[in-house]
Amino acid sequence: MKKNNSNWGCGALIVITLILAVLVTYWYVFVALAVLGVAIWYYLHQKEAKAKAEAAAVAKQQAAEAAAAAREHTKAEQIRHFKALLDEGAITQAEYDQQKTKILNGDPDKLEF
Repeated sequence: MKKNNSNWGCGALIVITLILAVLVTYWYVFVALAVLGVAIWYYLHQKEAKAKAEAAAVAKQQAAEAAAAAREHTKAEQIRHFKALLDEGAITQAEYDQQKTKILNGDPDKLEF
């Protein structure tokens, strides 16, 4: 006689049958839980995406402000440079005023030394 060495036994088959019976009987509860889980995931995903978009907008605004400040700083340096040339006598007051007007009007491409 051959002995069955299976570890499953009759109890395991009863447990599997009961689990399948519960799944078949209450399938709508499991579907509802799955839909609820997906809805929660979608909500959290959208919330995270919105937070990232807001952070990116703030970073972009800060970069634009920093660039504007740098441009203003550059304008001041250019005016100081022309003032130094005026003080040295390399350019006249009229030339200094002309270059200063160009710098303040935002025409750096037309500056002449």
